[in-house]
Amino acid sequence: MLAQDYWNEVGVEKDFEDPLYAEKLLKLLPLSSHIVEYGCGYGRMMNLLRAAGYEDLVGFDFAEGMITRGKKENPSLDLRPLEQSGRIPCTDASVDGMVMSTVLCCMTDPYEKMELIEEVLRVLKQGGILYITDFLQCSHPSYEKKYTQGMAEFGNWGTYRTNEGLVVRHYTSQEILELLVPFDLHWFEQFDFKTMNQNPARTFHCIAQK
Repeated sequence: MLAQDYWNEVGVEKDFEDPLYAEKLLKLLPLSSHIVEYGCGYGRMMNLLRAAGYEDLVGFDFAEGMITRGKKENPSLDLRPLEQSGRIPCTDASVDGMVMSTVLCCMTDPYEKMELIEEVLRVLKQGGILYITDFLQCSHPSYEKKYTQGMAEFGNWGTYRTNEGLVVRHYTSQEILELLVPFDLHWFEQFDFKTMNQNPARTFHCIAQK
């Protein structure tokens, strides 16, 4: 199943639990900042940003079903559908902060995620902040079979097909750090977590500066 179809048909019914460590962000990003979330879903992270005191918020997502749900549940949020996946509809150096939560896990093409990071660098102002969180490879026994099957199907350890048919990618911390080489890292931490289907998982949260 294509990622866009999944998030329009299956994922749109699910509730997310990804945390936002706003106290880390507030040290580097003033409340007056213009913040854009790429892959905003139904606006959960944006609600957390607003609760922290940020007001100039815009969210983009390629799944119109997610945007529709978000506007229904949170009509005061500025949620917009993406016209083209991987392209952030903002002018160069116009954004103070970017947020991306569990976006990379849906990108199995290595060039796709590199191009997205280039887009983030394009729209961020010099000194702008990227807050990114996503899934890391997990040592829980339940993933051994998934990763082994994924290795046979996709030729990459950490990529696998979920029971719902979505192909996802879990990364090593080294892969993430290499992807973020163009940035200065202020914070990178790993956490135990549960997926939206309540499976054990490993995640990272990172704050990086252009």
